[in-house]
This record gives sequence, structure tokens and C-alpha cells, in this order.
Amino acid sequence: MYYKISNTAEKDTIEKWANASFKYPNLYQPQQVINGLNEVSIPIITMENQTEIALAIWGLLPEKYKEDWDIFQNATNTLNFHEESMNSEMWYTKALENRRGIIPVTGFFTHYLKNGDSYPYYISLKNGKPFFLASIYNQLEDGFFTCSLLVGQANSFIKKFQNMIDCMPLTVAPEEKEEWLNSNTPISKIKETLKSPLENDFVATPIAKELFNNNISYDSMLLPYEYPKS
Repeated sequence: MYYKISNTAEKDTIEKWANASFKYPNLYQPQQVINGLNEVSIPIITMENQTEIALAIWGLLPEKYKEDWDIFQNATNTLNFHEESMNSEMWYTKALENRRGIIPVTGFFTHYLKNGDSYPYYISLKNGKPFFLASIYNQLEDGFFTCSLLVGQANSFIKKFQNMIDCMPLTVAPEEKEEWLNSNTPISKIKETLKSPLENDFVATPIAKELFNNNISYDSMLLPYEYPKS
């Protein structure tokens, strides 16, 4: 399960790159680590408005859900869904048809188990630019969005730096943004896209184990960390 992402890009950088403007510009702040196990809001571009960057609570809730976010998350964690589950009859699969979103980030995290120790890696593009994660979302009756990341089979690159789970977040290329967010795109095409994930020009950076501490975040957290050779 992926429950931490990173977005260190400045507001103006994201707006220019995504060709969209923040709906609530004063609420956005770059963050080294965004921990989805807490109730956090993350930027999202929805099918309703492709030129606006809204905010969504990370962790999908049913559209008519009335209780607190943490109550639902304690019952079933919805930070991410595997693309294979989109072929089921579960309550969240309808969102793939008409509530697809893209989430701008600058990275996510993997973990590698070796000799009884777990080592974290920060996965980002080599050029340091933002990229889009594929997502689905629902809108609650009070107007708030909630969302989940979509994950799929880990590729050969990610497997070099992750051996505790066999999946990875799925990405949407900027040139595929319009098709992904277009309500006229056949659902068969969307599912085909999820089955054939992009090969991004990623780089993996070993970082300090403070990542495992949910209450720690500091400016140098994503810098390379050299572990003693075993």
C-alpha cells in the first residue's frame, strides 16, 4: 500500500506545468512528505474542471457517506486501489467511468527489505519536475472531494527498490491528460491504459529512515543517505 507521497513544487510551478490554476491558492504548500494515514488534502484536477486544481481528502469515501473520514478508514483503507479491482462490482468502481482525476506530485516512496532491515527510497523524475498520478474521486454532499490513487503491477525499475509489495502508483502523461479526463473516452480505453502503464524516467534515491516516523518531516528529508555496506 502506498500511503506517503511528496510534492515539493511551488504553486506557480505546478500551475504552469499543469496548465491549470489552484482554486484555493492560499491553501497549497509544498511538502516533503504527505502522510495519507492522517486526514490530509492533496491537489487534484477533476473531470468537472480540467483547468482548475482543487483539493481532495486523500482516502476515498462513498458519495453519500455521512460519518467521519477516520471511521471509514479504520474499517477499510481507501488510500489506493489496484487497477485489477476496477473490474469488480465494488462500490468504488463506478468512479472510474466518470470521476477520474490526476494528482500532481514530485515523488513517492518505496521500501526494500534486506537482511532484516527495511530501507526507504524516494522515487522521482530525473529532471525533478512534477508528474501526474492516476486517481479516482467522489464528491460528498457537502461539496468536498475525496480521492484514491490507482496502483498497478510494479515495473522492472521499481522492483529494484521495492520487494515488500508488488505494485506501484500509475501515472498519466501530460499529453494523455485530456483523454484521461474526457467523459467521452470509452471505459475500455481507460482500462487498457491502466494495464499498460507508462515507463517514466524515474530515479531512486536512498533516504534516511526517519521517513518511517509519521511525525517527522524536515527540509533535507529527501536528500541522499548513505547506509553502511553490509
